[in-house]
Amino acid sequence: MWVIDPIDGTANFVRGIPAWCVVIACARDGETILGVIHEASTDETFYARRGGGAFLNGKPIKASNAASLSDGAVGTGLSNRASTTNVVILIGLIMGEGGVFYRNASGALMLAYAAAGRLLGYLEEHMNAWDCLAGMLLVEEAGGTVLKADPKTVIGKGTRVVAGGRGIFPRLQLLGESSFGFTR
Repeated sequence: MWVIDPIDGTANFVRGIPAWCVVIACARDGETILGVIHEASTDETFYARRGGGAFLNGKPIKASNAASLSDGAVGTGLSNRASTTNVVILIGLIMGEGGVFYRNASGALMLAYAAAGRLLGYLEEHMNAWDCLAGMLLVEEAGGTVLKADPKTVIGKGTRVVAGGRGIFPRLQLLGESSFGFTR
């Protein structure tokens, strides 16, 4: 099944803000096997194939090896299917540990940045499949870790997203649990 978002970051696109991208994923039985995120304003193409690594314009990328939130920024997103209060809690927890939060209104692009090590990771309480499948595969193939989506429901209902470098992922998962009220 092809899962496509022709413009992730639509609000940015219509206002001339360059943080938007085209997202394409291919899933088989609910598992993503191919993902591409193209950021037109920078001419950067992030892509991954399950078991084949992650790349940016032909060069391999690696998720961050940081172990502390003070080592960089964490991407955060907000869905209209989630409580704004929960994101405020998340941002407070990140900042309370000396971290920085980053939001550019394109969850797919922030997942690509996490795969490339530009961000420590990314958290969002709810993302639609077309916004997150490609980016989650990128993070995994770049050596990072993601909270596994339910392959039976992710296409139709979306998923909670926690993704980042292996060293920081356990901390990101705890922040997600504290902010979004889920358990492992």
